[in-house]
Amino acid sequence: MDFNQKFEPKGNKVIHGAGQNIRTFSNYWNAIGKNKPIIYMTYVKIEKIQYWIDKIKVDLESKNYPNLILQIGLKLLSEEKEDRTANIAKGEYDQDLMNLFEVIRNRGSPVFIRIGYEFDAKGKYNPSNFVKAWKHIVDMFRKAKIDNIATVWCACPFNGTDPVEPFYPGDNYVDWFGVDVFPKRWLTGKYKPVEDFLELAKKHKKPVMVGETTAADTGVLEGKKSWDEWFKPFFEWTHNHNQIKAFCYINWDWLKDKHWGSPGTWGNCRIEENEVVKENFIKELKNPKYIHNQSMKDFLEKVF
Repeated sequence: MDFNQKFEPKGNKVIHGAGQNIRTFSNYWNAIGKNKPIIYMTYVKIEKIQYWIDKIKVDLESKNYPNLILQIGLKLLSEEKEDRTANIAKGEYDQDLMNLFEVIRNRGSPVFIRIGYEFDAKGKYNPSNFVKAWKHIVDMFRKAKIDNIATVWCACPFNGTDPVEPFYPGDNYVDWFGVDVFPKRWLTGKYKPVEDFLELAKKHKKPVMVGETTAADTGVLEGKKSWDEWFKPFFEWTHNHNQIKAFCYINWDWLKDKHWGSPGTWGNCRIEENEVVKENFIKELKNPKYIHNQSMKDFLEKVF
């Protein structure tokens, strides 16, 4: 299923990515054998762009991770979690954004940006201002002729989130849809909020990136049981939806980190910490449908 969108794999291929910081990415990279991820997930806050610029330079200086494509989650909230989309649309963050875009331009390789990711959380953003901010951001990098960015309109739809349509900037401003999926009940193919979003992607003729996923509420520590309960359904779900053309796995121990997710309850989801899960994961990644780490020349021949 091809939509001919920016950096979309040709045919039923899926780009392989992981995150969400360089330490856990490194553990994942070293654990999964020869089929390394080509996408590295990272996050930048609208009020801390310079901090991210300094940090990403250090993270990526290592020669251990060649050919990485960045997948950036750009948060449009203040440090106090206030909606800053109206301020962005007025140009108040233009200099910071241009600094970000220049870093991206200088990398040269493709970059995916999930602008205002998980925008559909109840009351997170004003829909009208979100659309204005999105268009302002895209118009900025287009005017600057920075052409190695693909935009990802990324929701996290579940029962209780806001309707997504009021947040849509329009087909001319969106390259990919994105969906973040976590508990196994979202992966049955029958969970309406997620399935409706995937159908909406097909309606708009956009490929889908699983922007974030992790074995939430399952983890890896129970081996075959963990694999059968979450990982197997996840990969079956992606195989059953040909519009899904990228996935990014969060290799994280949620038992120790109480900040993200459902604090302390999501489990240890680090692939390297259970041999059965790790070996099954490695076997899955051998499927020729996946696009792994490779030269940019080879990657660009596989995408639109």
